[in-house]
Amino acid sequence: MRVVSPSGQDFDANITILKCKAMDFSKELEQRVKEAIEAVPEAVASTAKRYFLERFSEKAFDGEPWKPWGKRYKPGRGTLLVQSGALRKSIDVDEISARRVVITAGGDRVPYARAHNEGFFGSVVVRSHERVSKKGKPYVVKQHTRKMLVPRRRFMGESHELETLIKKDVEQLFKNTMER
Repeated sequence: MRVVSPSGQDFDANITILKCKAMDFSKELEQRVKEAIEAVPEAVASTAKRYFLERFSEKAFDGEPWKPWGKRYKPGRGTLLVQSGALRKSIDVDEISARRVVITAGGDRVPYARAHNEGFFGSVVVRSHERVSKKGKPYVVKQHTRKMLVPRRRFMGESHELETLIKKDVEQLFKNTMER
């Protein structure tokens, strides 16, 4: 049986056209969702690295300010955790995959990164070295141990602020992808 509209159009043909358009839309939507999902790890890595680098200028992590320098410490140059910039420059994206993003800091050039991020209290070995006395005479300081306290000044790790930023950036990524 054939159904025809009052204007003479074939309803079956219109339904077939609508089905084709719906299938095309479905494929387009599926493709855009796939593109957005594939872009998520890169967006997460970019947001996380930017957040970790910003900690050095904000001097705080997850809303908690860093402990200031001790009263006896007088820095020659720079600010809290930034003298040469090596620690800040060591922050880098190490791995990006569909399931995980790894951001690292430290390495061979910056072995103190972990001590600053997590804090440290313990004994350290001071190697033998030369010094010059107030009178200008050089002398050798023998190897010895000393206790050291490095307060925790986090610049990397899990953070509620970072989770909020990532969520916002991923939502914006999906919104932009769907609006194209």
